[in-house]
Amino acid sequence: MPRTLTLVLILLPAWARAQAVMDGLNAAAWVQTSVEYRASALQAWRSARLSLERALKDKRWTAALEQTGDARRLPPAIIVDIDETVLDNSPGQARFLLEGNGRFSEKQWQEWTAESRAEAVPGAREFLAGASARGVTVFYISNRAPQEAEATRRNLVEKGFPVRDAVAGDLGDALLLRGERPEWTSDKSVRRAAVAARYRIVMLCGDDLNDFFPARLKPEERMNRARAYDSWWGERWIILPNPMYGSWEDALYDFDRTLPPAEIQQRKLKALRTR
Repeated sequence: MPRTLTLVLILLPAWARAQAVMDGLNAAAWVQTSVEYRASALQAWRSARLSLERALKDKRWTAALEQTGDARRLPPAIIVDIDETVLDNSPGQARFLLEGNGRFSEKQWQEWTAESRAEAVPGAREFLAGASARGVTVFYISNRAPQEAEATRRNLVEKGFPVRDAVAGDLGDALLLRGERPEWTSDKSVRRAAVAARYRIVMLCGDDLNDFFPARLKPEERMNRARAYDSWWGERWIILPNPMYGSWEDALYDFDRTLPPAEIQQRKLKALRTR
């Protein structure tokens, strides 16, 4: 084997790791160190607090596309995502960068969530505690796995979030995780519909388009569909900033996470506009 090719093969894993780390470095550093991140989160939850007054007064108000029929007599509920919406997992992301290969690792992720050490996203606890005190049931629809339930509940409770053990119907409790039932896939629409059958959903809060409607779409399709609901952002739909990961990124490379880092970077570069 030529010496040049041998050297390339030796250096390739280190180069790929460095590239993946650099992809996530700015995003994680921004979340952990910038005033701008904290201000964006506080601004989002302030919008939620102001909108809640209107939502509770207007019995026709609903935030869920899955809400069908007359919901005026149903009790109010808010649905929130967990990761990067109410709990800050940037330390877990930092571990991917500093201890791993820079890319998501299921093993490292579950080690992180098992510690129940995620801090509350600024403003989230205060808003949800206030909503709960007014009789609004808070549901946590997350794509964490069932084996993470106990640690997740402990983390939420220890950080002061309202987590009900019993809710209306056969939902069980307020923590609805991916895979707890066969039909509860990573697409959250089925779980939102299950809540909507029993509650009037007055607000959806998340950091990813999938927290509002099915988002496994090409970038242009995502943008076009979201534009139809421009007036809902900041009122019915509360979006939290998350530059670290999300379906927005997956959409740039057709949701194929098996692609090598170099290919992923090339597809991201191709998506950029210069005018």
